[in-house]
Amino acid sequence: MTTTTSTTSSAASKPHYLPTLDGWRALAILGVMLCHDSIHSLGPFNTGWLYMHGDLGVDLFFAISGILICSRLLTEEESQGFISRKNFYIRRAFRILPPAIFFLATLLLLRATVHLPVEPPEILASLFFLRNYTSSFLHFQTTYPYYTSHFWSLAVEEHFYLILPTLLIVTPKKWRVPVLLAIAAAIGLRRTVINLWWLGFHTDMRLDALLIPAAFAVALRSPFATNPVNRALIRPLRSWPLKIAIALLIPITYYLFPRTAGLLIAWFTPILILQTTLNPYQWPSRLLETPVLRYIGRLSYSLYLWQQLFLISHFGAGTARLGPLQAWPLNWLMVFACALFSYYVVEQPLIRVGHRLAPNVPANQVGPTTHFR
Repeated sequence: MTTTTSTTSSAASKPHYLPTLDGWRALAILGVMLCHDSIHSLGPFNTGWLYMHGDLGVDLFFAISGILICSRLLTEEESQGFISRKNFYIRRAFRILPPAIFFLATLLLLRATVHLPVEPPEILASLFFLRNYTSSFLHFQTTYPYYTSHFWSLAVEEHFYLILPTLLIVTPKKWRVPVLLAIAAAIGLRRTVINLWWLGFHTDMRLDALLIPAAFAVALRSPFATNPVNRALIRPLRSWPLKIAIALLIPITYYLFPRTAGLLIAWFTPILILQTTLNPYQWPSRLLETPVLRYIGRLSYSLYLWQQLFLISHFGAGTARLGPLQAWPLNWLMVFACALFSYYVVEQPLIRVGHRLAPNVPANQVGPTTHFR
């Protein structure tokens, strides 16, 4: 992925590239970071809303992944006639594991040197992407299990990567959208009925946030977009995104529907994201495609890993071990410094290795642009 100064020229040279998604990644990671940090003020403005609701950035990440991963698999199927799970898992392994292992190894080093409160069981649970279930087993974590707690969302995504290719392979094409939505509906209903917050990190309680956008990705493909059911599903994607943003943010801000908030987020977030890709010349899309946001979006995975070490004000009582490096403004500088090192030294070189071993769809492509117009 390269930085360009012209969105138009970039789109022309990479007809499948959707720079808007990098902008959404930037908003997602900045929301998470401002949620985990203390509240910052500038005159009459402050980050209090993001301190309370910035964790919605994780839901943005889920929606982006559901759209992008499913679209890549469908593009492979269209171009090669089949979906190769082996190649998909090789590319995902080289994309996800190296930066995560580097981060976890750093935590172990800091445990040995400055007594950072992390324990080997929670490191192992993070490494094997089971961290979203270990809260049920207190012996797997420290008193303040903060430094690895963000691996819960990575675990949900990894489980999605394991499930989706098989679902697409074994499900007849005409039944893919109904099957994905039926599973998502069952998960959403279960979450609404049970409504226990500590179970909300479990894959079986959150996977609808990835399956629903995957269903949209299938519905948008030709010839599936001509199916009456799929047309009804994608019709809301043609309207202006501000309507969906208002419909999503007002109930969340005022806690209007606490039991069904998860359903609202799981359905409306991918609609909001896809609206900006379907309306590329409107100002929300142009804002998301600004070079700064796109660059931050490309760093978002490394930023997500490293912010947990330095931004501890919201959840990290009793965990501070790095002194001023975990206080404003050095904490933000350290997050970006570590993320830049991880991105250029670990993440990008290993992604290239993965694509050499299992070449397919280049990074950040989602299939022919005509499927989204």
